[in-house]
Amino acid sequence: MRPAARLTLSALLMTTLVACGAPAPAPQDKEAAREKGRDTDETVFDDMIQTQDRARAVEDVTLGRKAEMDAAIEQSEGDAAPDER
Repeated sequence: MRPAARLTLSALLMTTLVACGAPAPAPQDKEAAREKGRDTDETVFDDMIQTQDRARAVEDVTLGRKAEMDAAIEQSEGDAAPDER
């Protein structure tokens, strides 16, 4: 009886471990992660990564506006009268 009980307990334990395992990620999840520039799926750090991505996007917009402002300033300086310089 002891070997049968051990075998049953081992089988029950293995079944529980397999049932609690995470399912394999879907292929579209990996493609979405690669589009975001990452090789992994969603992680515990995903919120921080998204925050960094948004900050980079805002920085790009800000730098673009700065370039436009610099060009406008240079153009306005070029239009100034010579004795005002």
